[in-house]
Amino acid sequence: MRLSPTLVRSALVGLVATAADVGCLFVLVHGLGWTAVQANVPALTLGVTLQFFGNKIFAFRDRSRDYLRKGSLFLLVEVGTFVLNAFAFHQLVTLTPVPYALARGIGTLVVYLAFSYPLWKRIFRSPAVRAGRDVCQDPVEPELRKSRVA
Repeated sequence: MRLSPTLVRSALVGLVATAADVGCLFVLVHGLGWTAVQANVPALTLGVTLQFFGNKIFAFRDRSRDYLRKGSLFLLVEVGTFVLNAFAFHQLVTLTPVPYALARGIGTLVVYLAFSYPLWKRIFRSPAVRAGRDVCQDPVEPELRKSRVA
């Protein structure tokens, strides 16, 4: 089974966004003396911003200038992601013996694969893909399709 290059790039974006979020928290709390509560929103904002632009430009290779509409849809998905992550975490820590740190990872992964990523694929599709003229945005994958057919 071969993973989609877009999925791999999106997962990498998530790792970078998470590292930036946590790094920002660390700098604001330990470097600037902010409380964790004060640092929470700026750090989350940085992470979500990197998540949006990283997925749009790098992971999905969406070069459209439709930032307002796609950004709004992305934030809507993020609200749903937040609710589902909270629900999944709650269920895992209350109904299973899974430790909370592992529960966070499991819940987040399931929500990402089942909810966030599929919706982001719809948000960041190019107009050519929506019109049915292009079946693949990833420049690597058309070559793979040719090699499979040959």
